[in-house]
Amino acid sequence: MGSRNSMRIMVTKRLSSYQRSLRRTGFLIVLPVFLYFALVYWYPLIQAFLMSFQETIPGLKMKFAGLKTYKVVFTEPLFWVSFLHTLLFSLQAVVLVVLLALALAIALNTLRQERLKNILTLAYILPTLVSLAAAGFIWEWLLHPRYGLANQVLGLLSLPAMKFLLDQKQVIPSLAVINGWVRVGFSMLILLAGLQSIPESFFDAAKVDGAKGFTMTWHITLPLLMPQIGAVTLLEVIFGLKIFDIVYVTTQGGPAGASEMLMLYLYNNAFRFYRTDKAAVASVFIFLTLLAFGIFQRRIMYGKKYEYEY
Repeated sequence: MGSRNSMRIMVTKRLSSYQRSLRRTGFLIVLPVFLYFALVYWYPLIQAFLMSFQETIPGLKMKFAGLKTYKVVFTEPLFWVSFLHTLLFSLQAVVLVVLLALALAIALNTLRQERLKNILTLAYILPTLVSLAAAGFIWEWLLHPRYGLANQVLGLLSLPAMKFLLDQKQVIPSLAVINGWVRVGFSMLILLAGLQSIPESFFDAAKVDGAKGFTMTWHITLPLLMPQIGAVTLLEVIFGLKIFDIVYVTTQGGPAGASEMLMLYLYNNAFRFYRTDKAAVASVFIFLTLLAFGIFQRRIMYGKKYEYEY
């Protein structure tokens, strides 16, 4: 009896020692990633929060000012105009990218020829490899009011020429189109992977019940694809609110401030006017806006269950 108890004690000690060793190994594996995020993401975020409660004084020095800088920024008309333009751009860009990516993913998923499917998938993904600055330069030429390819095509169709980036009403939709050209391939790839993970048994059962075409898409495909659609929407909202490269390369906020965005407001205050305090307030505002949207979307998405059993 005593030998059995001693054996159990030895086994328990060895198991606890093994578990401690596993925990130490896991901690050492995660430590480099933790340090990377701490230095690259969390430290700048904390610094931005601290700087937002300070004020830039002559000599580029900072002093504590409490909520004074927040009051200055939030009472500045340009800040809210930039925020409104950013919301308009994000709304148009997100709707365009999500709907187009969904349509392309469904179309590619229905193709039976694997070679053609791979070629088209690659063609849609290639623009995502282009830098946003390069995409801005390319589309600035395509949308040029006099020499651009877009207006030449409109001329061949006997349609009136458009000013695109030089018109106050057309500039934000034009920027949304440029953004869509860059982003739609990435979103399409996520949605296509989600479509390919849906079991074929669902569609076979629906066909037996007489469903076909749009009915199956609406009642089977879209509900089971909602987690991927939610993830794509969140990513595109984040990307839309942080848009900078395309705007800076093509319009720099013009014409007449019609494409002034929050990130451009942040950039100008930080690197042109040397008001790092106002730039910090803008960055905190962007972060809190994205955080609020992420929490709101998470509650909506995870309040419903989109699961299936094999």
